Amino acid sequence: MGSTRGSASVASILLVLGVLGVLVAGLTVWPLVTASGQSEVAERRGTAVVVEPRPCGPRAAGDVVEVTIDGQTRRATFDGCGHTRGQRLEVMVPARAAGKLRVTPAKTELSELDALAWRTNIVLITLAAVAGGGYGILLGRR
Repeated sequence: MGSTRGSASVASILLVLGVLGVLVAGLTVWPLVTASGQSEVAERRGTAVVVEPRPCGPRAAGDVVEVTIDGQTRRATFDGCGHTRGQRLEVMVPARAAGKLRVTPAKTELSELDALAWRTNIVLITLAAVAGGGYGILLGRR
């Protein structure tokens, strides 16, 4: 018969790897879970039309644009400069548009929630690959 010492060390290694895997998965998923509970949207997409272009420079305040918010056309300062009059721009409008309005260029990259989901997927796939590789090594030793 084989030594019991070898099987005990394999069991303890598997236990440690399992706890470590659960810990890594939990730490990776936690920001995703907390971010998904936030229902308040800070910005929304919109289309703006440049009405007063301003030149770019060290003191550039940004172009003046008109944007339609809830059926009302409002003037806003665009966080950018050097556009032509009448040019249409995709912008991000604050959800609570009060007082002086400042709009920013539309975001083309992933949202924070999408980025967290992507990171979670990568970590979990890596964790599954490591676990599968470890299991393959254990089966190969038999």
